[in-house]
Amino acid sequence: MLFNQQEKLHDNKFRSTRNGSSEPAIEGLVHNLCKSLLKDQNPVKLEETTRSALRFLTNFNEFHHSNKDEAALVEAMKQKLHESGKIEHLYNIGLLHTRLQQNQSLTNRKSVLHFLLSMTNHCDEKAVGPSLSFRSGLLTSTPAPSIIGANDSRALNSLKGSCKYDSSNLSSVPYGSTHKDSLLSSQNFTSFGSKPFPNSSDHSSITPGPLGTMTSQQIMSSLVPSGLPTTQLPNSYRDKMLNNSKQMDDTDLIRQILFVFQSIESKDIKLNHRENAFCVASEVNVDRRGKQLLHRLCELGWIHLRISKFVKVRRDDRKYGLVGQAFCAALEQEISEYYRFVSVLQAQLQSSQGDSTSNKLTLHKLVVWASEPLERLKWIASLVDNCKGNSGECYRGGELLSAIHSFIQTGDEEARAITRRIMKIVSQPIVKVIDKWIYNGELQDPYQEFFVSADPAIGVEQLWYERYKMRTNMIPSFLPLEQANKILLVGKSINFLRLVCHDRSPILNNEPLPSHYRDLPAEGNVFDDQLNFAHDLMPRIDRAYKATSTHLLRVLNDRYKLNMHIHALRKFFLLGQGDFIRHLLDNLQDELKKPAEKIFRYNLQGHVEAAIRASNAQFEDKDVLSRLDFRILQRNKGDSGWNVFSLDYHADPPINTLITPQVTNEYLKIFMFLWRAKRVRHHLTEVWMKSMEYTRKLSPCIPELRGVLHKCHSLTAEMWNFVHQFHYYIAFEVLECSWADLQKTLGEAKDFDCVIRAHHNFLETLMRRCLLDKPSSNLLKGLRGIFGEILKFQVMHDEMFEESLRELKFRRNYQKNRDEKEAKGVWGQDDEEEEEEIQRQRTFRKDKVSGMRRQLSICAKAYQDLVIAFLHELTQATDCNLRNLSWRLDFNETYRNKSKNK
Repeated sequence: MLFNQQEKLHDNKFRSTRNGSSEPAIEGLVHNLCKSLLKDQNPVKLEETTRSALRFLTNFNEFHHSNKDEAALVEAMKQKLHESGKIEHLYNIGLLHTRLQQNQSLTNRKSVLHFLLSMTNHCDEKAVGPSLSFRSGLLTSTPAPSIIGANDSRALNSLKGSCKYDSSNLSSVPYGSTHKDSLLSSQNFTSFGSKPFPNSSDHSSITPGPLGTMTSQQIMSSLVPSGLPTTQLPNSYRDKMLNNSKQMDDTDLIRQILFVFQSIESKDIKLNHRENAFCVASEVNVDRRGKQLLHRLCELGWIHLRISKFVKVRRDDRKYGLVGQAFCAALEQEISEYYRFVSVLQAQLQSSQGDSTSNKLTLHKLVVWASEPLERLKWIASLVDNCKGNSGECYRGGELLSAIHSFIQTGDEEARAITRRIMKIVSQPIVKVIDKWIYNGELQDPYQEFFVSADPAIGVEQLWYERYKMRTNMIPSFLPLEQANKILLVGKSINFLRLVCHDRSPILNNEPLPSHYRDLPAEGNVFDDQLNFAHDLMPRIDRAYKATSTHLLRVLNDRYKLNMHIHALRKFFLLGQGDFIRHLLDNLQDELKKPAEKIFRYNLQGHVEAAIRASNAQFEDKDVLSRLDFRILQRNKGDSGWNVFSLDYHADPPINTLITPQVTNEYLKIFMFLWRAKRVRHHLTEVWMKSMEYTRKLSPCIPELRGVLHKCHSLTAEMWNFVHQFHYYIAFEVLECSWADLQKTLGEAKDFDCVIRAHHNFLETLMRRCLLDKPSSNLLKGLRGIFGEILKFQVMHDEMFEESLRELKFRRNYQKNRDEKEAKGVWGQDDEEEEEEIQRQRTFRKDKVSGMRRQLSICAKAYQDLVIAFLHELTQATDCNLRNLSWRLDFNETYRNKSKNK
């Protein structure tokens, strides 16, 4: 009964103060606070505690002696929480201070804050019973009677004088008052971490939250003072507390959602590691629509957590490289923009507490406002996932740029804008490396992210081919391969000029463009919608490429006479200097007939020098003549001097970059092929000359040789036709046409790589058309067989004519002896001598002439079989020039008809 009377009296008292002064309401607030904090509900202790609290509030001397302002007091309370290990509640102190500032009815905030700090200090000094602490945003304290001292009456009188409040009415304050001005009431003060303070200017806005309720046990444990069982409360009052307190309004959930937006767990929303999502606590009852809204909003925090984890892990990882660090910086910049959005929501939440219901921030509004940031973070998260790669390891360098660039090919303008911003930042390390490389030749790539790699262990001799390589997997997808090759070539040319050509003269028109040209806005910078490099990067690359390549070719041609050396190779290795080759054949013919074991360098040196002096080769540049030499190849059993002799040409840097040892070997193969063909033609020419000369001598004197001489002449003509047609093919259709193409390509060459490529194609064409490549091995084998048969015929021809000349000599001697005897008047010959001469001629005619005919028939048959097989192989060739050669060699289809008759 006494309790109900006190409750009614308190309600009447508060109804009277709503329309009057607010000072009694302040005393009621203090009474409610003390009642909710006191475990023992003894009215005497409650009155003493209230009086002690009023003494603290009215102790102006103590307050005025403090020089601390409100901010210092708040910081002091935060320091106390930090020392007690309750760091998670530091934010609640600031939030409480903000709401105290927004309450217009409270004018002495400094005193209230000083009171709270003093209560904390007393609890720490054990002057009060249990300690003062913040738990989950709830301030709970149990003051002990020891607070009340001898000066309680003086404090009460002072309070009466300042507040005009009768202390006799303190006992009439009911439990759990929910008055709109009760800023520090038990219900509000114990739950500011999860429920916002009611608006003091609009009591009608204090309605139960539409989304959730607390359990009855939680409500009763948080609202009923310690030491007082909930069963002792009146049923009507207990029901009233449950109905008013278990509802959670939007503001409390929004405040927690703002923490979740920053991937920070709140009281009711935790990170579920098993489900990998932020989930609402099970004890919070949320309707279906509310759960949908909360889950949609929590997705934003979960995506932010994924991105933040990625940035945190990769930001300090050196293996991720500079491009990876730039990617993390770009992500942090996007997250900073996202934090600005969260701060705007926080400010909107704080400012909406004093507004009308229509302007208040609600979950529905928050879902609408968060939709755009959610889409942005989803796009960024998918970008981050794509940059991790399929194997789990993140892409690096150019691979990372390619992965990011793939996301710009989308129709969403906002997504393209995000990707462009990130690309602009991420590309900066690569762009800087490119600038250093194309302007200074310096490769500053400590983390191996650039698509150009360098191997310092390789010497300058192989600088152009081996030291610098292209990492094709590191080429960004937006950079064409042609431009990447230009970038490689520019830096390689600069280093080649400095290290190989020893040229450090400045390269004209190869300076960086003005900075304002490179620092264009995003709409016109390197990375526009189509990543068109025409605005910035491509002009710089093309400009540096043109200037550097032109300078290098000018140095090679002017200082090192590269073009002159190429012409020298044609004249000597490709037999272009005809008079020199003829003199060389004539001078070396006797020496090269010897076996290879008897060939020595000192025996050939003089003949080579004599051939130079006897031909126009003597007028060549001294540098060319000093490099021209000959070599003796490896000797094999049965080789003659023709098989081991070859010309040679010495090349030193930088000429040996073009005329490498491999190139020299290819020239050597071509020379040996042409040298053998030239030798065959030279020998066949001798055969023809001897045949014409000896035929005139032998035909009148030895009539039986006329058939042999005719057959020998026909075979020689047949062989000569083959050799002549083949030489025409080599000289005009192979050498001259290929040389003309080379000269044209060299005239159009824009860089040294073009020169090397043109020269390589020239040699490749010669090797293919001279039957020296692998697919033409059967043709080369057949051709060598034909050449071998011609050389055999030359030996047989010499032996045959030697035997014929011997027979001619015998017959002439016999005739001469007979003429001398007849001139002396005696018989020219007797029967015995005549019979002996007739027998010798019969033997020559029977044995020698028939043997010559058989040898010629065998040689002709072997030669024709080889030619037929060779022509058959030529018709199967893929090169049209070789097929044309087969028609020229068999223009009248003689060999074709013979092959049909077999």
